[in-house]
Amino acid sequence: MYRTLFFLFCVIFFPAFSQVGPRTWQDNLGINSCNTVTKNGSTVYASNYYGLVKFNEEELVTEPLNKINGLSDIGIRLLRTNTYNSKVLVIYDNSNIDIIDANGNIINYPDIKLKSINGKKIINEVTFDKQYAYLACGFGIIVFDTDKLETKETYIIGPNATNMQIQQIALNDTYIFAATPVGMYRANRSSALNNYVNWTLDTLRLPKGIYCGVQNVQGKIVGCYCPSTADVDFKGKDSVFVFANNNWTKLEPNGQTIIKMGPVYKNLFSTVDPLGLIVKDIDSMRLVQQLIHFDGVFDYGTYRDSYFGLDHSKRVSYWIADARFGLNQFYEYYDPNKRVTRNGMNKSIISNIDIFKGKVAVSPSLINNTGSGNYSREGINTLREGYWSYLKCLDDDGNIIQDVTSVLWDRIDTSKMWIASWYYGVMQFKNNKAVRPAYTPTNNPTMSTYNGEPRCSGLSMDKQGNLWFASSDQKAFLNVIKKNGGYQSFTFDVTHGFARKTFTDRNNYVWVLHERDGGLTVYKHNNFEPPRLNSNYKWLSNSIGNGNLQSNSIYSIAEDLDGKIWIGTSQGISVFYNPTAIFNGGNFDSQPIKIIQDGNVELLLGKEIVTAIKADGANNKWCGTQSGGVYCFSPDGLKQLYHFTKENSPLYSNTIIDINYNDATGDVFFGTEAGLQSFRGIVVVGEEDYSSGVYAYPNPVKPGYLGTVLIRGLVDDSIVKIVDESGNMVWEAKSSGGQIEWPITTFANTRATSGVYIVYASNATGELRASTKILVVN
Repeated sequence: MYRTLFFLFCVIFFPAFSQVGPRTWQDNLGINSCNTVTKNGSTVYASNYYGLVKFNEEELVTEPLNKINGLSDIGIRLLRTNTYNSKVLVIYDNSNIDIIDANGNIINYPDIKLKSINGKKIINEVTFDKQYAYLACGFGIIVFDTDKLETKETYIIGPNATNMQIQQIALNDTYIFAATPVGMYRANRSSALNNYVNWTLDTLRLPKGIYCGVQNVQGKIVGCYCPSTADVDFKGKDSVFVFANNNWTKLEPNGQTIIKMGPVYKNLFSTVDPLGLIVKDIDSMRLVQQLIHFDGVFDYGTYRDSYFGLDHSKRVSYWIADARFGLNQFYEYYDPNKRVTRNGMNKSIISNIDIFKGKVAVSPSLINNTGSGNYSREGINTLREGYWSYLKCLDDDGNIIQDVTSVLWDRIDTSKMWIASWYYGVMQFKNNKAVRPAYTPTNNPTMSTYNGEPRCSGLSMDKQGNLWFASSDQKAFLNVIKKNGGYQSFTFDVTHGFARKTFTDRNNYVWVLHERDGGLTVYKHNNFEPPRLNSNYKWLSNSIGNGNLQSNSIYSIAEDLDGKIWIGTSQGISVFYNPTAIFNGGNFDSQPIKIIQDGNVELLLGKEIVTAIKADGANNKWCGTQSGGVYCFSPDGLKQLYHFTKENSPLYSNTIIDINYNDATGDVFFGTEAGLQSFRGIVVVGEEDYSSGVYAYPNPVKPGYLGTVLIRGLVDDSIVKIVDESGNMVWEAKSSGGQIEWPITTFANTRATSGVYIVYASNATGELRASTKILVVN
């Protein structure tokens, strides 16, 4: 019976919906910027620094692997494979190591990361000899046993046992070689390698200077001499030396600036110059491959790593990790490259997140509050129905617009999107096509500038469809593009310093946030009248009677579901409980939220710079901080519901730039300095009625499932009752928002038995009703 019911529930009762479970995290980063790559058997591993993707080289279907689903850290520096035992080393910037075995199991080895070491604690490269990984470190050499997962030996080889930067290591049957910034070191493998006296700096047959790499190529030791990385006077004298028959031989000068050695395959070795990868035959020195462009486009200095060897078709395949062009596969030099992508953002940089009607948009350039630009050429990333797309922002001449600081979906015409640029101005897109003319100082002479820069940011839109934005470090720091297309800027009595954000509330007040101790400007526009201090605008500060803010440095703002205005400052949170009083008379001062912490009265986040605030569908407050991660508080702020940090959660960074909430899915998006992540909560905005349909997921509940069931499509404050097939009530609760979570238990807190359960939902008055069914199979 249950097998038949299982099919019916799949077809009838289970609507299309993302199967991301509650309280789960998502990584929204693509692999369009790639920094390291390796291959284990037929599986390719490639990193975007914050995580990695793995895929079968023939199928090219990527699977993410990151801190959310198995890795221990972020900041991947190297991916290297030990073919002896099919183990992949994931090496991080902080010298933490994850080991992925042939079955996909991940084991963390944090000992090097945790150990107190004098010198530069970083792993530059890895050389394998059977189960041993020789780690070329910033202080010396570590021999790591990849079978036992332990450090076997450490070699400090500098003069008098001092630390020395090791770039790369090579071994043959007799010697071990170490490329260093001062020359090529060598030691007999039969000697005590942990004694520095047994290491010799070879100066008789090799010049002193920087050696950026050394490799064993079919028994011949190849070392790259590259003094040009230290002294431009030696440019063009980079050379390759080969050690064979106990003697070094200089090959012809390379002719380019060698940055490092690349990978080796049989008789092929590679070097890296600023344009890309050069592959030669060690026997004939014939140029085999030169990978310097992608689909006819090349850039300078964007190559990061590579791997080459035989692929499934028995051809030599080249995998290139590039900071600009991502991960690409090549064969012959003139063959087109094959690019491997993953659904996600083009780059990890973020300045603001806007979400409207389920659509997400992310702008890239976060200007620091000194006002210095980043000259970022990155465009806008948008997420619709689960898929990311990328939009370049070009001016009238086809040039890339630099430093796009803010993005906003139009609240009236959902086919439109607005962007603001620090150097260009404001422009709009309709159906992803630019609408001309743009709003720039050239097109609008009344648009004020600072040293010729409009410094536009902080887009927001009022209820009438007027678009507001800030222009920093000017008296005319507030501007509007009216619904009819007209433009107007507003000059205030004084310059209040850096202005990054504007916000329009339900009263049509326009709030301008000044970070650099500039306070808070609130403007009540009546037909866009000029600002008049204490008449239609007020400048609020930390003074009692004039705002009572926690600090004059204002970083974030949010309006909650009750109309209260929450302000994030450099010293915690202030709340305007009656914002209309700002212009209607009476006491309008904001108030801090006082909490009891360890028996003491403290102010909510009083020691934090609060960079972002957002209310979710249950009026919970999500707060981002500059160094303390993410907090979630109850609607009144008195109870802490979550505190996510990089130490206790999958969060990539404790520096939060922006937070926004998708009321269609319950996802809370965190923009951090390490990229964009999202956390799926259990709260979504309640429906006006039950006409959209009440449903549950996952449904059916399959054997072995240990999670919960979410019942969705509810009116806020719905009374939800679950009964079994005999009509016996097994569970009851009240929703907060449009969704509720059933732990698949009964009133007795026991697991619900297999069977069909009927869900009844009604609003508080009982006037609205709905039902659905859930199949549980244990």
